[in-house]
Amino acid sequence: MSRHDIKPDSVLIRTSQLPAAELGPDDTVLLDAERGVYYGLEGPARQIWEKLSEEITLADICTSLIEEYDVERGQCEADTRDFLAELIENGLVKIR
Repeated sequence: MSRHDIKPDSVLIRTSQLPAAELGPDDTVLLDAERGVYYGLEGPARQIWEKLSEEITLADICTSLIEEYDVERGQCEADTRDFLAELIENGLVKIR
């Protein structure tokens, strides 16, 4: 999946519920026991993961992040697309 395949109106959702542990107010670790891999999420990455518990669009994710962080929409979309593409590549998220 290329990051360019993720459009602002693409609907995204997690593909599974991985066990998670909170390491602090802004840090979460996900464990993919089948693959023997863990993922550390902090700040915006953690917020994106939380939002993906329900169907949501890239545009809606970025609107939420822009309200909280000092970031331009174009930069937010580019960075979020990169992160989502990585999650999709690892089988953690899918486009509906």
